[in-house]
Amino acid sequence: MQTLLQDFRYGLRILWKSPGFTLVAVLTLALGIGANTAIFSIVNGVLLRPLPFSNPGQLISIGGFDTRRAPAIPNQSISYPNFADVRARSHSLIDVAAYQDNEYTLTGAGPSLHVNAEIVSASLFRLLGANPAVGRGFLDSEDEPGHLVAVLSDVFWRRRFDADPNAVGRAVNLNGRSYTIIGVMPAGFQFPVRAQARDIWVTFSRLATADDPKDTPMTGQRGNDSINVVARLKPGMTLEQANADLSSITRALATEYPTTNSSAGIAARSHLEDLVGDTRTPLLVLFGAVGFVLLIACANVANLLLARASGRAREIAIRAALGASRARVIRQLIAESLTLSLAGAALGIAAASAGLSAILALYPSNLPRVQEVSVDYRVLLFTVGLAILTGIIFGLVPALQVAKPNLSESMREGGRSSTASRSHNRLRSGLVIVETAFGVTLLIGAGLLIRSFNRLSHADLGFNPQHLLTASFDLSETRYNADQQDRFVQELLNRIRALPAVTKAAGAIPLPLNDDHFVVSFNVLDHPSPKENEPSSGFYVVAPGFFETMQIPLLRGRTFDGRDLRNSPPVMIVTQEFARKYFANEDPIGKRVRIGAGDGAARANYKVREIVGIVGDIRNSDLAKPADAAYYIPLPQLMWGPPTLVVRTPGDPNAIAGEIRKILAAMDPDAPLYDVRTMEDYLALDLGRARFQTVLLGLFAGIALLLTAVGLYGVMSYTVVQRTPEIGVRMALGANKNDVLGMILARSFRMIGFGLVLGIVGAFALTRLLSSLLYEVKPADPLTFILVALLLGAVSLVASYVPAWRAARVDPMMALRYE
Repeated sequence: MQTLLQDFRYGLRILWKSPGFTLVAVLTLALGIGANTAIFSIVNGVLLRPLPFSNPGQLISIGGFDTRRAPAIPNQSISYPNFADVRARSHSLIDVAAYQDNEYTLTGAGPSLHVNAEIVSASLFRLLGANPAVGRGFLDSEDEPGHLVAVLSDVFWRRRFDADPNAVGRAVNLNGRSYTIIGVMPAGFQFPVRAQARDIWVTFSRLATADDPKDTPMTGQRGNDSINVVARLKPGMTLEQANADLSSITRALATEYPTTNSSAGIAARSHLEDLVGDTRTPLLVLFGAVGFVLLIACANVANLLLARASGRAREIAIRAALGASRARVIRQLIAESLTLSLAGAALGIAAASAGLSAILALYPSNLPRVQEVSVDYRVLLFTVGLAILTGIIFGLVPALQVAKPNLSESMREGGRSSTASRSHNRLRSGLVIVETAFGVTLLIGAGLLIRSFNRLSHADLGFNPQHLLTASFDLSETRYNADQQDRFVQELLNRIRALPAVTKAAGAIPLPLNDDHFVVSFNVLDHPSPKENEPSSGFYVVAPGFFETMQIPLLRGRTFDGRDLRNSPPVMIVTQEFARKYFANEDPIGKRVRIGAGDGAARANYKVREIVGIVGDIRNSDLAKPADAAYYIPLPQLMWGPPTLVVRTPGDPNAIAGEIRKILAAMDPDAPLYDVRTMEDYLALDLGRARFQTVLLGLFAGIALLLTAVGLYGVMSYTVVQRTPEIGVRMALGANKNDVLGMILARSFRMIGFGLVLGIVGAFALTRLLSSLLYEVKPADPLTFILVALLLGAVSLVASYVPAWRAARVDPMMALRYE
């Protein structure tokens, strides 16, 4: 240990004497290690860190899928009755819990306030191993009708109730219904684990009660697939065994309830995998990309060490002559390289810590587990391990080269070893070829993503998102029935349309580009399908004027207008894709369709509707997928609650938010406006992941290109210095400046050419991994490959020209004096 410490102290003194070399090497390593540290921080927080619950490895998500379609990925919601049957019949699960997002307006505890809520089954907290810090959790009986109780988050408790323990036991109104606060969860607890935290949790008690006694409550609707499910495996059980268990339950339900379950599959996957979803692949691609950047940085520093080693030949020869073994010399050189890498790691950690927030800002607000991303002890251990590995990688090969000196040649003043020079040159050239290959692969990947993002950002949405403001509000469930909600919404829209800065206004459930996506079954009465095989399609409930406000083109028929009142003949409008898919050889206008949705038993006859129009297709939440078939119902005829407002203005839409808030407050002071944002904000969320991966991969590719150019410049400069006598002889024998310039540039382009070929071959293999991230661009896109080759050629020419130009200006007489 003492000897090792001496090696590090000596290495520090040596590096201190060469500040220029040390600074360049440390900065190069800091770029590579810092980039890896930052991306690993995100990978660790999102993908690797265990979920903050008891025994998180046992947690699984249970979801639905259509058995008629492939692949069978359980990424859909299921119905509450199906959930109840899974909970009762499963042999592989300890417990099962359901949950569903909701929004409420809270009154009765200060000014009215919008809250993010989660409706959960009473067993959820027990399943997660989480207990309230104040009060108690839910009792199993509180899933039943008549038990309106709530548990608060710690943040909401402190913000709204000033952390008052006496808040437990108080009553608050949620959408006009009185709920009793029974507990407060510990600080840091959140479920579901997501970017948007929940303020309050309630049970399914409210949904177990129907507003109309003739209706079936949501918890009894087997065809209403609207809840998510989390479960815990029994000890010793595997995911495969759980899926076999669920498959048996699925078959039994299909037999017992063929109308709703004939094609309803139920399966499970890891809860963490379900949570991170499509985030995994982009993050792993970026992690691989920064690994390439680090390898390029290592190659650059190795080249620097080789160049520096030629000036230390006499020093190493003296050490060998005094009895130092080759292993001792190698250890000393490795100690120096480790000193460099650890210094680079320290600087890289500081840069990663400072830049992490900027990197996360590139991602939209829906990055899961973003609150868990930090430079923690796992990241520090990773960085230290990476620094040690890096120091060994870039230090070992040069150390092996220089630790076998030719003593007789090295001890002579001015002596050179041509053999050593040739081996060093081959190694340095090889390192440039390798880093060029890595750089080409990164550049091609970045180029593909840039082209893909450009096409995705210009994808046809089917509507005009510019100058559109969106906003939401809730109405009391006890003070407004469906007819009163209809009148309120009509009056609100009329007042908004009267504003001078408003050109159009309407509303929709759900809002396009929002996370919500409704799919409802239907049956064409002219050629009906069996009940168990009814098709389903995207579904929207919209206020009259919606298509004009969104600027969705009308292709045939008419749009909704003043004729489509609550008690008017029921109608619907379909999209072009719906008409193509379900009315391929006939005119859909005038056809009658029975839909699988209504707003009360008394209005059951309103499920049969006449198609009165065909409109253009629109994209919903995944811009990379073609527009799905969908149909629209007029809001007055299916009043599912207040819609999300969409308001078109000639200028900045945010400018009218205050006026809309005043109008709503004048109509109902207990109905706050919330989620006020432009449609372009929603579009930015959908494009955010693609922008994140494109910007970062482009940044890493730019760093790789810069490091490759620096490496090439260093090798060519060293080559010119080493070949100065040869150049002098050539020029003395008649070679002109152009001959020398061509000789140096030819060597540069040979190295770049080899690296380019290797990089293209590697890109053909590795860019296949990008195929799922690309939109309308093939992994082997020829234009991208050609542009990368041209860019690399241009950068290589710039990096090589200066050393070549210096070589062409060598004075033959001065050069020959070295001999």
